[in-house]
Amino acid sequence: MRKTLVALVCCMTMPIASYAIDQVETFDGGILTGTIKSISEKTITLSTSYAGDLTLKRDQIKGFNTEKTVFVRLKSGTTLEGQVHHDGDGQLVITGQDATMTTQATSIAESWQPAANDPQLVRSEQEREALKRKWSYEAALDIVGKKGNSDQFGASAQLAATLESKEDTLKFYASMDQESKNNVDTANEIIFGSEYTAYFADPWGWYVRGEVERDDFEDLELRTLFGAGLNYRVFNDVKHSLELRSGLGYRYESFNDGTNENSPTLDFGLAHKWQFVDWAKMTNHLTYTPAIDDFADFLLTHDSGINIPIGFSNVWNLRFGLRNDYKSMPAIGREKLDTSYYSRLQLKW
Repeated sequence: MRKTLVALVCCMTMPIASYAIDQVETFDGGILTGTIKSISEKTITLSTSYAGDLTLKRDQIKGFNTEKTVFVRLKSGTTLEGQVHHDGDGQLVITGQDATMTTQATSIAESWQPAANDPQLVRSEQEREALKRKWSYEAALDIVGKKGNSDQFGASAQLAATLESKEDTLKFYASMDQESKNNVDTANEIIFGSEYTAYFADPWGWYVRGEVERDDFEDLELRTLFGAGLNYRVFNDVKHSLELRSGLGYRYESFNDGTNENSPTLDFGLAHKWQFVDWAKMTNHLTYTPAIDDFADFLLTHDSGINIPIGFSNVWNLRFGLRNDYKSMPAIGREKLDTSYYSRLQLKW
């Protein structure tokens, strides 16, 4: 508001001939002078020598004049090149080399300088870029150790590769967790997985996923999970997103004692991301897979953490988090719940 007032005062006190390239007239009778850089559906950008670039709301503009030739696109899609003059009653006269056209100021969809790129082509290129699939990668590592009265060592590593576009996402991931105390292993877990999501009518989509796990300290020789179903984006913007999924699945487990279990399952999931401040992002993931024939037999996994960038880029991050793995019917002599707290170094590229 203050910037606009300064501009109005300057317009009234300075000779128009000095800077009067283009003129913009507001409904309250004010006239601003400068160069109209661009016009969009909602705003006009006016470059001035007295107040820099001004962004004016279209609903406050009665009309405008251009001293030089500009490109004008009407809401009908017609594109013209010529000078634009305002008759004072909401009518604009566009004078080109071959023809003259009169139209309402409200009929102008957009305008741009001859030296600038066509906004429609720019938008089309941006949309094409958004549809392109792009790979991104992530590696993470955390190590803990202790030596003295007892020797303790622990290391975990995670790798992920994601091929993503606006319409679908393909992800591969792997993790390893190994710990020992006094040269005796206390944790040894390996997980491999992949998942694919496609959005056929955003926010609706479908997914398919699979995961293989081995955990010696659950007496688990092999666990295989498959799931497929529907996805729904509750909201999805740059800083905040929430996605839910629901489907059917299958679970197979073989144990170190030679026994095995298998059952069809339901497959539920939640993925939440929140950039609550510029320098930190929270992520939450939850999966719940109950057996269809016995809802008391289920797996529940939860992972929540906060990512904090190191330096001024997101290439290196510190992640502090909590993970819970709950199996309602574990092997004999094993706990139902495994909880781990972690701090790890992440590399993204």
